[in-house]
Amino acid sequence: MRARVAILIAHDARLQWRYGIYAAYAIVLLMYGAIIASAGVHFPAWVAATIVFTDPAALGFFFLGAVMMLERSEGVRTALTVAPIAAADYLGAKAATLTAMALVACAILVTLIHGSKDPVLLIVAVALTSLQYVGIGVPIALRFKTVSGYLVGSAGFLTPLIGPGFLALLEPFPLWLAMIPAVSQYRLILVSTGAATATPIELALMLLVAALAAVGALWLALRSLRSEFGR
Repeated sequence: MRARVAILIAHDARLQWRYGIYAAYAIVLLMYGAIIASAGVHFPAWVAATIVFTDPAALGFFFLGAVMMLERSEGVRTALTVAPIAAADYLGAKAATLTAMALVACAILVTLIHGSKDPVLLIVAVALTSLQYVGIGVPIALRFKTVSGYLVGSAGFLTPLIGPGFLALLEPFPLWLAMIPAVSQYRLILVSTGAATATPIELALMLLVAALAAVGALWLALRSLRSEFGR
């Protein structure tokens, strides 16, 4: 299985390069980086953290759908379904490439953020956030047939998922809000970029919620993909 996933990761990376996903991501990253570098010292600390949070959440979600739509139009996924490829292999490759892209982007962005930072917590928070939104994006992408249809229609699914995350900005922070995955993800990124503080108990709870959300979303994605790939 590991060999199949490695081959699929390389295949996905080539496809994403050919589809222009990396070029589009680089443009967005340059824009974000320019904003943080030029105006970061004048921003409230939470603004830069918000940019980092939306990077793996929103962009990973939309790019996943775009890749799946392009695969559909070129018959790539149809070919994969008749190959000895399991749904878990396909999902693992998508999660690995898109999460790696999010981690690289956030590593670049965080170097431009002023103030104290916790890089380990940031890596964990970004990875869990990316994995959740990749998982959520799969069953939603399966509902659409074109890239334009996905980009327009999927926003209606993403907004109620990510919108509550801004409750993480409340001070003092009510701990019960950490039960909302987007709140825990955003709050973890706020803490890791020095825009907020948290006690060890708060950190443990938020990490647990973010991890469970990622696992649950990936399970949902796997279940949806099995309708095409089988087990």
